[in-house]
Amino acid sequence: MTALSPGLTKLLPALSANEQSELERFAMYLLLRRKISAEQILTDDISTPELAQWVTRGGGFDWLAAEPDLYSESDGEAVVWPDKA
Repeated sequence: MTALSPGLTKLLPALSANEQSELERFAMYLLLRRKISAEQILTDDISTPELAQWVTRGGGFDWLAAEPDLYSESDGEAVVWPDKA
């Protein structure tokens, strides 16, 4: 089993009882979502595609849909890639 990062280990004691409870509930949610039993907890095994799915489904960035597009394909200059030698 992979150990928690030193930064996280340092922060855990500073959490309030409510924050600890919330963190435990969130951890259990993640475990259930990934169908991982408590004995199989790994902290570094989330693939990039899986993380991207979580971000997309999580709705944390939904507010960006209401934001104006700042750039378009006509902005800036075309990128010229060097030929492979």
